Amino acid sequence: MSALEPVIDAGISRITSASADGYHLRIGRLPDGMEPGPEWLGVDEVLASEGLKAAMLARVAGVSSRPDDYICTEWMIESWSRGLADLAGALMVSERRLPDLRAENLIVAPFKGMVSATALKSAGMTVLDGDEEAIAAGAAASTDWQGLADLMLEGLTDLFAPMIEWADGHGLRPAKTLWNSCGDRVAQSLLWCGKAFDEEEFALSLTEYLLAKVGPMSVPVERDLDEAGQPYHLRTTCCLNYRTPEGGYCLACPLLRGQQPTF
Repeated sequence: MSALEPVIDAGISRITSASADGYHLRIGRLPDGMEPGPEWLGVDEVLASEGLKAAMLARVAGVSSRPDDYICTEWMIESWSRGLADLAGALMVSERRLPDLRAENLIVAPFKGMVSATALKSAGMTVLDGDEEAIAAGAAASTDWQGLADLMLEGLTDLFAPMIEWADGHGLRPAKTLWNSCGDRVAQSLLWCGKAFDEEEFALSLTEYLLAKVGPMSVPVERDLDEAGQPYHLRTTCCLNYRTPEGGYCLACPLLRGQQPTF
């Protein structure tokens, strides 16, 4: 067992016990030497395989009937981006630690084509210079949180790009739309993290820093308050739920604000 394992596992334990908006994260780490069970897929395998992507898409389902493929594609890739952003963002916001986001270090548990859980294969991570416990255990160091954020953005972009390119290449959804929806999902994920770990100000600063960067995932970071006074992210894209028989408009939908969303 590496010296970093108990360090990252303690953080994961704190994250899985947290909640906000009635939502809990299902994240974990695969113990060294253990093979993942059949319910898990390697992220690197999914990104490299046309067949696995198509199989996930085929399993996406609605309530009474399966929506059109373009809607299922939107949902699948939004779930993919949210699941991976939750894993990275929760450790960043709660611990100021960034796990190893290489595709070969990540596994996901899909359910009906969506990401129901994420896990790390190793305890490797990058932390702030003053994090003596993690550095002594072997973690890499960054001089400031912005450096960690740059690594996070690079890692997430690499994890999202093959899914988006595949969908766009098959005429399922336009790349620009999917990149914007991934940006919305990252913003929603970090908003949840801020609430769950009482780190609203840092989570907002991190969101603004990430999504102000020049790149395909850049979207405006705007928030409003619901009836309970809780903040929520104002999306720039539509999740298309309103186009299903049971669906409607979510509170954050740009259509409700009279804006023209990216379709």
